[in-house]
Amino acid sequence: MFASAIKSRGRGKVVCHTGQAVWEALRPTDPLGVFTLTLTNVVVGSRVNVSLQVAGTTLYDDLAAASTVVITLSGYTAGSANNDLHIKVRKASAATYYKPYETLATAYVGAQSIYVSQIPD
Repeated sequence: MFASAIKSRGRGKVVCHTGQAVWEALRPTDPLGVFTLTLTNVVVGSRVNVSLQVAGTTLYDDLAAASTVVITLSGYTAGSANNDLHIKVRKASAATYYKPYETLATAYVGAQSIYVSQIPD
């Protein structure tokens, strides 16, 4: 029998037996694919911030140049804390000011659209 060990994606070893992979594991922090988040009805000039719910790590932070903001993020294995997003939108830099808008979302491989309902302050 022929068996060998090779490196795969820099993630530990994969044991091959007769040319077939017997074992390979991805870490929970390895992205599975792309998650496209679209925010609609955003007031132009608003600050858009997307962060992880638990760690608070900022994934996206920018000013809205248009009323639709498209954000590309990574999607992870179901149940991963990296999928739990906290979204904040606020226009407070110049008149007319708006109250903070906050919501939660779950990232996955695919796309999601969220309607942002900003209220003047």
